[in-house]
Amino acid sequence: RARRIAAIRFEVTKDDINFVDGRLTVAGTDLTLDLFEVAAIATSDGNLPEELQGPLAAESDYTAPQPTYPSGTHVCEVEVDAETGLVRIDRFTAIDDVGRAVNPMIVFGQSHGGIAQGIGQALLENCCYDPENGQLLSGSFMDYCVPRADDLPMIALRSHEVPSENTPFGIKGAGEAGTVGSMAAMSNAVFDALYKVGVSHFDMPATSERVWRAIHRKNEKATP
Repeated sequence: RARRIAAIRFEVTKDDINFVDGRLTVAGTDLTLDLFEVAAIATSDGNLPEELQGPLAAESDYTAPQPTYPSGTHVCEVEVDAETGLVRIDRFTAIDDVGRAVNPMIVFGQSHGGIAQGIGQALLENCCYDPENGQLLSGSFMDYCVPRADDLPMIALRSHEVPSENTPFGIKGAGEAGTVGSMAAMSNAVFDALYKVGVSHFDMPATSERVWRAIHRKNEKATP
């Protein structure tokens, strides 16, 4: 469609239009339009044939020949109230390498959401079942606790871009980075605090009840 639109604009045939590096050019001339200019013509020129009018769109699938390897470092500082078992996050800092960040704002948004999800898994979220009949007891958000604004600190994020050699633009995945790093950092921070008061084993989630029981049980294995 773009080649046909450019041909109409330049009054040549479609076969005279070359498409290279995002530009449509009349062969052998300096007459050229970039793809965005052609897209604007498609949505604004009412004299075009009906089948050429409207937004331009294209779809394609890409399979990377080799995997990419995002990386990062998440650091978490917590305080544990020994009297109540309440865990408070004082600071959380994350530095992620997602390759070339095409849109850093979206990347940071994904990181914030992933970190919140990982913290929720480490601190709050728990599937509870009736031991007698196996009925799920935390089947709705009335019973299944997810993180809220007051459970989270201001998260400090930084990006360390190491472009991949295996993908276009050097991009890597970003969607799961926050979840993977935050869950480990959060769980280890809580366990580090509990270990100092004699707890030798602790499994997430670190709800206040489970933390309180672990502190008072100490060297026994913590169970729900």
